[in-house]
Amino acid sequence: MSDHHEVKATIHETDEHFVASHTSTFTTFVVLLGLTVVALAVGFSEIGEWKVLLSLLIAGAQTAVLSYFFMDLRQADKLTWLIVGSAIFWTGLMFLFTLTDYLTRHLAVI
Repeated sequence: MSDHHEVKATIHETDEHFVASHTSTFTTFVVLLGLTVVALAVGFSEIGEWKVLLSLLIAGAQTAVLSYFFMDLRQADKLTWLIVGSAIFWTGLMFLFTLTDYLTRHLAVI
């Protein structure tokens, strides 16, 4: 029974967690703050139909920065990256299906 406790102790001793430096965290914060300012500028601008596309691109960039740095995807294993890729794929499909429904809604029915 003591061998079992030694194995558990050995496993816990090798667990390590990466802690980002203050400079890296502050740089990430400044990038996110800059993207937020750009999003506000786009939101209050009069650029017509491009406003939605630019807002979605900025939101995508913010999501990527948050995921990569604050959710520790840069140290993630391949399984985590597979899950992230599948989530992006399925979210893209949902946007695509919604967009095709919206774009074909006003077509004349044959």
